[in-house]
Amino acid sequence: MDPTPKLRESCYLCGTKSSKIVFVENSIPIVECLACGHVYSTFLQDEHYDGYWPEGAEHYDLHWWDIAHRDIYKDFCNTFLKSPKGRILDVGCGLGFFIRTINEIKPGWKTVGYEISEDAVRFAREKNLLSDVHSGIVQNSDLPSESFDVITLWDVIEHIPNPHSLLQYLHTLLKPGGILFVETPNFPMQLLKAKLKKAFLGGDPNAHYLEAKDHINHYKKKTLSFLAGQCGFSDVTFTILKPISSVSGSRSLARVFAKKCLYYFAGFVRFISRENLNVALTLFAVLHKNPPVAASNQDKDR
Repeated sequence: MDPTPKLRESCYLCGTKSSKIVFVENSIPIVECLACGHVYSTFLQDEHYDGYWPEGAEHYDLHWWDIAHRDIYKDFCNTFLKSPKGRILDVGCGLGFFIRTINEIKPGWKTVGYEISEDAVRFAREKNLLSDVHSGIVQNSDLPSESFDVITLWDVIEHIPNPHSLLQYLHTLLKPGGILFVETPNFPMQLLKAKLKKAFLGGDPNAHYLEAKDHINHYKKKTLSFLAGQCGFSDVTFTILKPISSVSGSRSLARVFAKKCLYYFAGFVRFISRENLNVALTLFAVLHKNPPVAASNQDKDR
């Protein structure tokens, strides 16, 4: 038996096999496609990996998932849920704190959650008292088409090796004019961070750099827009939201302060570059579905 692990050889977005190595993490190459520029880990992860959430609520860092996320969740609600009512689907809803926030500050919005981890769903139902949260793969659901105004993917898309089927299905669930909000690491800045970290730590096998076995796809503005177009979305815009008030679960006030300084700096750079430059560690993408086509005057006269 060949002990050498089999690695991914072709780009997940365009299928091209030509690539170059941009980083190596614990002997796993992370490569950039020479055709479309997409970056991906060569580690072969299961398509529907369900080991992200450990078993048992005692293992959940509730400071990270609840307290540290409150500002960013409220910022989202105030930015994207301005209508008094609507329907929103959170895919990969985890423990349900985002949905709980919507229920608290935007009660006119009907919330639905899907999460692959049964343990996380159990927590969402029992601890956060969320009734409309379901376990399983959302593509296998019987949700009605064109029934949601907003769909969200928080820290989901980077974990999925082949994202097309998910995004294409979510496109069918959106009402015309609806949006799919995608939050994912901003690869160019994450790569810089990983290289600096590796220079200081010297390739510590226990350190987290680019999460080569967990983050399978690494997105830039260009490649996320490319993927959106492949899946039927008409336009992609990018925005910026308040940061998570913690760093990798750490409660260090100095780290939180540094993270907030980066947030304001990224906002300044975005402003002076007329939204062309993104130096934030995170991408916040808004994928738009075409609104209804207005009837022409000739059609109205018929």
